[in-house]
Amino acid sequence: MSIPLAAAAVVNETWLWIGFAGMAAGAILIAMIGTSLPAKERHHAIASFLVCLIATAAYFAMATGAGVLESARGIDVYFARYIDWAFTTPLLLVGLLMVGLPSLRGGGEDGRERNALIGGVIAADVFMIVTGFVAALTADETNRYVWYGLSCLGFLLVLVAVWGPVYTAAKKQGGETKKLWVTLASVLTVLWFIYPIVWILGTEGEAVINLTTEITIFAIVDLLAKVGFGLLLVTGVKKVYSKRPARRSSARKSTAKKTTARRKTAR
Repeated sequence: MSIPLAAAAVVNETWLWIGFAGMAAGAILIAMIGTSLPAKERHHAIASFLVCLIATAAYFAMATGAGVLESARGIDVYFARYIDWAFTTPLLLVGLLMVGLPSLRGGGEDGRERNALIGGVIAADVFMIVTGFVAALTADETNRYVWYGLSCLGFLLVLVAVWGPVYTAAKKQGGETKKLWVTLASVLTVLWFIYPIVWILGTEGEAVINLTTEITIFAIVDLLAKVGFGLLLVTGVKKVYSKRPARRSSARKSTAKKTTARRKTAR
């Protein structure tokens, strides 16, 4: 049963305001947790905070009608959502990559390979968003699905990089770092798979689901992928880092014992 247009508009606006409030609350919470992180780990909180801040602005624009336009097909396209994704998805990937890839203590070939990998992932991600936006605006059905296919190709390239060389690097780190990375990557992968499915079923694709359902799903998934992922990231990094001093202290105590033993033997 279809929802009357007036009622649908109210539901749509309500979910957009929920998205706005949720992103704003997430930004504040992540910022608060970030202050408890060591200085060299706060870049995780900064990136996650910016993700939520950008999404807050995007949802405000959509809720107030400033972030929507009418396409050549006569449907509403929430262009603010694509602007949001163009900035936030690279930041989400940077957060994931910074956990999975080991920090470099020098440059050289390893540094160039690391930078090339990060640059390639970000480029594929931006390509995915831009081509998806063009698909939403394209009136011709054949051309629209060509653009959609290109967007899915960009998504596939991101997944290949994340679950290929980045996963390999995360496994080498082992321990809590590997566990955190696998959790983050799994959550992000599952949630990101929902976007192209909703797109193709929604008003910008085959219109199997109506605009209200589309907005509702996108709002929920956005909150999980941005606020949820950000909280997992900053709390996970805090947990991993909290165990490092104990290991270093244990190592220092072991070294001290060995030194004392050597001195006693020498005497």
